[in-house]
Amino acid sequence: MNALANIQHKRIIACVVDTECAYKNPTAHGMVYHFGAVFGDLNQDYSFHTVNMDYYVLEVMEDMQNFLFKNKEGTAYATNQSMARAWKDAINNPHKVKRWKDIISEFNDKLKAMGCDYITSYNFNFDIGVGDKVGTIRRTHQQLTDKTFYLPRGVEHFCLMDIVANKMANRDFSNWIKTLNENELNQMTTEKGNLSYSAECMLRYLSKDLYYTEQHTALRDALMEFRLAMHTWKHYQNDIKKHFVNNVKAVSWQQFNSGLSSTAKMKLRNEPKGKKGKPKLSKTYKQQEMKI
Repeated sequence: MNALANIQHKRIIACVVDTECAYKNPTAHGMVYHFGAVFGDLNQDYSFHTVNMDYYVLEVMEDMQNFLFKNKEGTAYATNQSMARAWKDAINNPHKVKRWKDIISEFNDKLKAMGCDYITSYNFNFDIGVGDKVGTIRRTHQQLTDKTFYLPRGVEHFCLMDIVANKMANRDFSNWIKTLNENELNQMTTEKGNLSYSAECMLRYLSKDLYYTEQHTALRDALMEFRLAMHTWKHYQNDIKKHFVNNVKAVSWQQFNSGLSSTAKMKLRNEPKGKKGKPKLSKTYKQQEMKI
């Protein structure tokens, strides 16, 4: 018998969450209208099997005032086109529209029933939040239920963007960036010419498809981000457990653009508050090559 057949595959169950929310609206800013969650095994190598949640929030979607961009005085000046597209999908798929309390109840049930080890999102403080950071889920939960949102006990958390920016953007990433021509580099930089660490751009690096575009719908984005979670877990799980689990830190765009190695970035990340040195920065990423 092949000895490998006796090696039991250890499942690490994680949930990646993504939210789309109303914004530029004084009364609805940060309220979730589209909730997506993907549950699956981070250790699956040759498959991509997941259990998904894909819901529109009834209380937010039913108030058409939430679809409008408004100034501080409450005067509407434009329509949120993403919400308009979501409304059309909700009309065509009414089973995807649920009350917030029912969405969260199902979410918590799935976290427990599937034995989730970790919950993450690409920007954890935006979607959920830790400490004094009030993410979109916490804000929506408090607004619609007058209760505080808590993660279930026994489920640990980490920020996927934090890991990607500090570990995945390593020397290989820097060397690859240097091979891009101007048009290709435009796909990896912001409008101001800074190197982007968005999920979309980091998926472009992972797939080497420089024209991959996120749909900016909750489930589709969560599915793509789950691929990033699988990749980073496969290559950096020891560092994730040691440095990132239950230890969410903000990503510095200046540090990301400084061209520091992953080792140097991790050293800065793990230094006590107030003792971090400022990395030497270039004016823009396009004007100066990264320093390795």
